[in-house]
Amino acid sequence: MKRILHTLKEKWPEYLLEIVVLVIGIYGAFELSNYGEGQARRRAEIEILKGCRTELLADLADIDLNISELQKSMQSINLVLGLLEGNGTYHDSLSRHFNYTLLPLHFVHSTSSFEMLKSKGLDLVSNPGLRARLVRLYDSQYDFFLAGEAEELAEVQYGMRHIFPGRFESGYNFEGGPTLEGTLVPLDFEALKKDAEYLYFLKTQRNRTRSYLGYFYANLENSVTAMIAELDTELARLEQ
Repeated sequence: MKRILHTLKEKWPEYLLEIVVLVIGIYGAFELSNYGEGQARRRAEIEILKGCRTELLADLADIDLNISELQKSMQSINLVLGLLEGNGTYHDSLSRHFNYTLLPLHFVHSTSSFEMLKSKGLDLVSNPGLRARLVRLYDSQYDFFLAGEAEELAEVQYGMRHIFPGRFESGYNFEGGPTLEGTLVPLDFEALKKDAEYLYFLKTQRNRTRSYLGYFYANLENSVTAMIAELDTELARLEQ
């Protein structure tokens, strides 16, 4: 025991140094591991956010296309109603405007990157404000918009099934391509001027289209545009 105590007394600085080196080594390895995990999480975060940005850009392109089509629809509805209520005369080009009075538009979008984020854990996004706004856009506003779209499409289908038959030659005469250009030829243009049911439906469709454009699509476009800008800022910060 005396020998052990003597050895410890003689060599304690050496032993202490070894302990310090060991602790530093363990701590360094731990910190290196944490750093590696942090870098891996940042790379995963950047990949997810870039995916969201890419998909939102595609969503925005479809939003803008649909807004353009709905604006054409408003113009056509106003023109047709003006002619019907103003005792106008029919000409062949009107078939293209009748076609635009009722459009089966769908918002084509993707949520793949956001769903991947949820599977990995929302806390992967390090910016809490951005994380909250992503959730609000995808899990709230998109769902709200799609519910409104479902109601609009239900009205379109009602018109196609119950209003157009007996009044027009045939529906869905679209020409293909990126827009819904096509024709809808009335069987009796003069009869439509006194057709209370058809006039009511067309005026209501004008009101729905106005609110669809001014509320649902306008808010969605603003939110998606703002989110893309915010993602640009966040990605620039993360990639510094």
